[in-house]
Amino acid sequence: MKALKYIALVVFGFLWFLGCSRHTVVYLVDNGWIGDDFRYGDLYRLSNLSDYRVPVEKCSMPYKGAKVPVTLYLAGDSFTEEGRVNRDQYATDRYFRSFVSDPQVPLERVPGKKILVIETVERHLRERFSEKPWMNWVEPSGTDPVAPVQEPFSFRKLYAAIVDYEVPYREEMHESVLFSSDFILKIKELKADFNYRVFGRVDPKVNVLKGELVYDLDVAPGISSVYDTVSEEEIGRIVAHANATRRHYRSLGFDEVYLSVIPNKSSLLIRDEAAYNHLVERVEAHPALEVPLISVWRAFAAGNYYRKGDSHWDCAGQKIWVDQVNSILKSAEN
Repeated sequence: MKALKYIALVVFGFLWFLGCSRHTVVYLVDNGWIGDDFRYGDLYRLSNLSDYRVPVEKCSMPYKGAKVPVTLYLAGDSFTEEGRVNRDQYATDRYFRSFVSDPQVPLERVPGKKILVIETVERHLRERFSEKPWMNWVEPSGTDPVAPVQEPFSFRKLYAAIVDYEVPYREEMHESVLFSSDFILKIKELKADFNYRVFGRVDPKVNVLKGELVYDLDVAPGISSVYDTVSEEEIGRIVAHANATRRHYRSLGFDEVYLSVIPNKSSLLIRDEAAYNHLVERVEAHPALEVPLISVWRAFAAGNYYRKGDSHWDCAGQKIWVDQVNSILKSAEN
């Protein structure tokens, strides 16, 4: 019995550790120990509806030409994160990236020509530009960082950290480890399909719009909704703050600053509806906009470039965007 207790302690301790260590979970996924629960898309992961269970295609599209001596700084969201768009796809090896939502990122400075691209999905454009310019990348203060004071270990502080959720435990990482196998997913599908087809219910984070799976955030009441009314005054503020962002980073030595707003999948499904607020189109067409654009709106409106069970672009859609970035990098060399 004592041996069983110790075995149980080790097993549950390891499971708790997996809920805290993203690197360990990524290692287990990369080496085939557990399934990647995003392998059928982020929207399928939430809904588990069988109609949207389509494997996510890995895009392998390295840039084939000669690399240019221009530094690309990219502040982006999940559309351009590493693993979805890889650094070898760009026409330069000089590349820095952070998430556009990260606050106060120290700006790494290099000599030579520098291009800054700010990429954001449509649903977050208003929250990122309506109230103030985007200035999350800051120049280092020039002072040496102060070393943190090392306090002695105590079990009381460890307990307080766990109770106050300071230990980086994430329940979704536990779910990835325990419930991401195809067998478990099939059980989830049976339940999800029954709830949808019999009761018309899906996971509250998603919505079925014109036969396509989208984030509920895109269509539910609120600032992120494609149906939320956006006044001309607010469009003007977004444009003014985008212009101020450009002026700020050009004053720091960037040769140019570009804005790229990726349309929601939901926007392209309802673009002809009167209730759609046409946020991207109105910002991009505003006469006062000074920021050069990397725009995919027209191209995306002409075809379906989104994955079946995912909110992100497919390989063809990704290539449309990357080709524009590379064209800018190559023209900046001259």
